[in-house]
Formats: sequence, C-alpha cells, structure tokens
Amino acid sequence: MIEHRVWCPAGYQQSSIAGQRIAIAGHSHTSDEPDHAAMTENCLKNVISGDYDDLQFFNRVPGYFGYQDLAVFWNSVLFFNFVPSIVGARSEWSNNGTKEQNEAGRARVLRILDEYQPDKLFVFTIKGWEQFPPTLESQKIRPLVEPLNWHTYQTASGQEVKAIGLPHPDRAKKATQIERVKALMAS
Repeated sequence: MIEHRVWCPAGYQQSSIAGQRIAIAGHSHTSDEPDHAAMTENCLKNVISGDYDDLQFFNRVPGYFGYQDLAVFWNSVLFFNFVPSIVGARSEWSNNGTKEQNEAGRARVLRILDEYQPDKLFVFTIKGWEQFPPTLESQKIRPLVEPLNWHTYQTASGQEVKAIGLPHPDRAKKATQIERVKALMAS
C-alpha cells in the first residue's frame, strides 16, 4: 500500500508556532489522479502557491491560529492525514477508508508522533479523531480534564503529546474554532 509522506517543512523544526511544535491532521486525500507517496507534499505546495484555493480545509485552518498568510502557516507546521493513502476519487470525499487503511493509519499516527515529536496535535476531523489510536484518557489511564479536554499520547521514546479532535472546517463555526484553538495554544 502507498503511504503519503508527511509535510514537514523546515519551519516546523526551527520554531513552529509560538515556540511549540504543532502538528495538524486531517482525515484523507481524494484524487482523480493515481495515488503516489508525494500526494500530501504536492497538495501543500499547491495550497501555498494558490493553485488549490478551493480546498477549504487548508485555507481555513491557518485563520484558527491567527494566520492570514497560508505560506507562513503551512511552512511552520507538520501536516499529515490519518488515512495514509487516497480513499477514492474527489467525488468520494466522504469515504472513510478501508479497514486496512484505518489500521495502517493508527500505526502511522503513533510512528509520526514518535518520529517528529510535536508538542501538540490538532486533528481537524471528528470522523478521523474517532479512528485515531486510543489516548491515555480514552483508556482511563488518566482523567480527562475539562474544559479543554486535551488527550495525551505517550510516544515510544517517552515524550507526551497533547492531542485534540476538533470539527472539520466545513462543519465548524469560524469564531468558535478560533476561540477554542486560542485557548488550546495557551495551555
């Protein structure tokens, strides 16, 4: 199975956002073209250049963090999709992925968190978040602390990564997302 490479620009390693290494996750790519490992990298390059101005996910998320400039934002964060390969044609955007893709996605999330060591992971898809590997809180190893409801992953190397599932930009009120992300970034 093809696995899309993550988007990891130099800005993520150098400073990311507000001194925190921020990872952003979506659910999946769709494409009418053949699948290939550079799908995510090519997508982000096209978003930054303005060629994919119709992909609302990539155009709205930067604003939640207070960024208007897409290039500055996307060149500062790690990005990957939960499903590691395309789930179908563009018209099949609501496809959840196969059992095999989802199993590969769960293993991949843990591998990415261990390899890239983000401080915080924002998952902008409830559908995807529900398929992510269990967190310490969902396993009842730790209590979920309100009102922010951060979850925690402990990587194989021992680092803890705060993680949160938020609605997809197509299903969220902009003002609500901005307020929530601001609070999460400050915690």
